[in-house]
Amino acid sequence: MTLRILHYADLEDTYDDPKRIGMFAGLIDVLRDENTVIVGAGDNIAPSGLGLLTDGHQAIELFTRIEPDIDTVGNHDFDYGLETLFSVINSAPQRWICANAYAHGKRFGRNAGIVPWTVIERAGYRLGLFGLAHPNTDMSSPEARSLSFTDPIAAAKEAVKALKNEAVDLIICVSHLGKSKGRSFSDDDDLARAVDIDVILGGHEHGAPRIDRLAETLLVRTTGEGKDLSELRFTGEWTVKHHPVTHCTIDRTIERRFHELHERAGLNEVVATISDPIVQSTETRYLGESRLGNAITDAYRWKTNSDVGLQHSSGIRGTTLQGVVEVADLVSLLPFDMAVVRTTVSGTTLYNMLASGGEIVYPSNPNYWHLHVSGCTVTFDDTQRRVKEATVGGVAVDPSTQYTVAAPENFFCSFDCPSNEAQSFGRQHEVLAEYVRENGLDPELEGRIKRT
Repeated sequence: MTLRILHYADLEDTYDDPKRIGMFAGLIDVLRDENTVIVGAGDNIAPSGLGLLTDGHQAIELFTRIEPDIDTVGNHDFDYGLETLFSVINSAPQRWICANAYAHGKRFGRNAGIVPWTVIERAGYRLGLFGLAHPNTDMSSPEARSLSFTDPIAAAKEAVKALKNEAVDLIICVSHLGKSKGRSFSDDDDLARAVDIDVILGGHEHGAPRIDRLAETLLVRTTGEGKDLSELRFTGEWTVKHHPVTHCTIDRTIERRFHELHERAGLNEVVATISDPIVQSTETRYLGESRLGNAITDAYRWKTNSDVGLQHSSGIRGTTLQGVVEVADLVSLLPFDMAVVRTTVSGTTLYNMLASGGEIVYPSNPNYWHLHVSGCTVTFDDTQRRVKEATVGGVAVDPSTQYTVAAPENFFCSFDCPSNEAQSFGRQHEVLAEYVRENGLDPELEGRIKRT
């Protein structure tokens, strides 16, 4: 018999597109049979616009329909809090596995049914599966700060030893580590080199599908965001194929159900109609000034009457805006339970904030820029990694002057800004929607960010 594994990860804003989620469910129906194991690799509860408004419980609708076997916890699965995460896990059909998360010295989620590893028998094979969360989850996800995440390689070695004692035929890691060369933590590549694993089913990275072999380990990753599925087949040897969700029949039942959820959540309200598409892509997020970044930061500055509006690039999600723009589209762009806040900073601190757009360097992406701005301009020397010039309202930033700055609340955490002095103005997507209703949506490029 042929063992088949269907693998996905990082569904995230799939929940904001009823057609895409219908295609995703339809593709699983087409590919699965009685010898199939369906595996998710984290971030399949959050973030999404719909998830923000349903506290993550929209995921139960999909899970109940596709009936996965296994999932692990991604960093964003904590976005709506531990109580919500446990509620979804308790209502979902799949077994949740994670071997490197702890709460107060005990394995995280054990009372909710999360286990470090498990064994599944399918197609005549005993499969040993264990899960790994990103080791920086407690730093990147505020709701996970009470937890600790141990070294993934040490956790993997413990899991593999235990599974070998269970006489399994194949060992599979369900990983939310990603591939992160040059950073301070172990990733899927390090894991493959260090531990005897047959397959690593990966998540966390978007837009980088993978089928690769390293140190006798098969590494597989999907594109993410419900755009494709990985199909693995084993008959003594592995074969792998990525299936785009566009090549299948839509599951109309799940599509209709998500249309209903959108309508109930008020996401179908039309707030603008645009003739010139506003592109959302890796390039527009991470290479400098963009029309979308300008619109978002203009909204923050407008709502808060601040001197400057700022938005970190990684906090923008969603897809290109075109034609009719609904509230759902705006929530998808900013799908986090995060308020826009205003605080007062010195010119020196503002300089540091602007410099952070270029000072962050991902070794695999040294050309990335990590900030969008309104009310100010910044000229950054990419060679020397420093701000050459910065202005607010057309006047050079004065280190001794105080400036009001509006940004998502977590933006200020890195700059020693007193939280008790910050004033909140509502969730990000609410501020953006209010701005669009009042001012329309037609941003332009204005030379706000220059990189030399």
